[in-house]
Amino acid sequence: MGSRHATIRVLLCSWARVEPSRGAYDDVELDAIAQRIRLARAEGAEPVVVLHSGALPDWVIARHGWLDPDIIGVWGCYVDRVAQRVGVHVRWWAPLRGPLEEASFYDGEARLALRALLDAHASAYLHLKRTQGFRGEHPEVGTIATWALWTGDGWRGRAAAGLRERLGPDAWISVLASGKLAPPFALVGELSNGTPALDWIGVDWAGVVRFPREELVGSDDEARDLCLQRLTAHGKPLLVNSGEVWPEVGARWVG
Repeated sequence: MGSRHATIRVLLCSWARVEPSRGAYDDVELDAIAQRIRLARAEGAEPVVVLHSGALPDWVIARHGWLDPDIIGVWGCYVDRVAQRVGVHVRWWAPLRGPLEEASFYDGEARLALRALLDAHASAYLHLKRTQGFRGEHPEVGTIATWALWTGDGWRGRAAAGLRERLGPDAWISVLASGKLAPPFALVGELSNGTPALDWIGVDWAGVVRFPREELVGSDDEARDLCLQRLTAHGKPLLVNSGEVWPEVGARWVG
């Protein structure tokens, strides 16, 4: 991996706004994304583009969201369109933000949704490498997830925390880094592309940082240090934000 820019700006895209109906892309929204990318560069920052953050498009939700058997195909078309329109200005990409949280919305089918999200990341990895590779570019594709366990009182926060405790960020990263599925995602098998699909790791602190009970530590700073120690072991560059939610500024590379 080449040199990394010191000033980072994380830009969140909305699939729902870019493709409000299947196959119909909003050129105004795509132009707005391109403008934000150009502005970041003009201000001396390196853009990191997150392809999906927030709600799915209504037409995807109507087809059962990430449980739709055709979801990876339509997702790939979306990734291609964004990469074709704005990719010439972008080196750093993250297909998904908070996949464990997103999977928690599927309640009893969270594991199936998470498997689909793994395939979505792997599919986006291939699409970005192919689309930008044709132009002689070298995209770096990573994953951003909230590695902290939420301690909020809401049922959604508890569900997300429980999913993280059972599956864990290390398992998610290990699958993407190796291309091989392992428990708890599947007994055997591979991702949709069967090859590694991870160039870097994003660390998004959300809420109070806590780990499983046997690993609780005294302060948030100590907990964050433990998290970074875990993630550094994967041997990938880390992009860490400095606040409790992803800002448009304030992220930094570690390692």
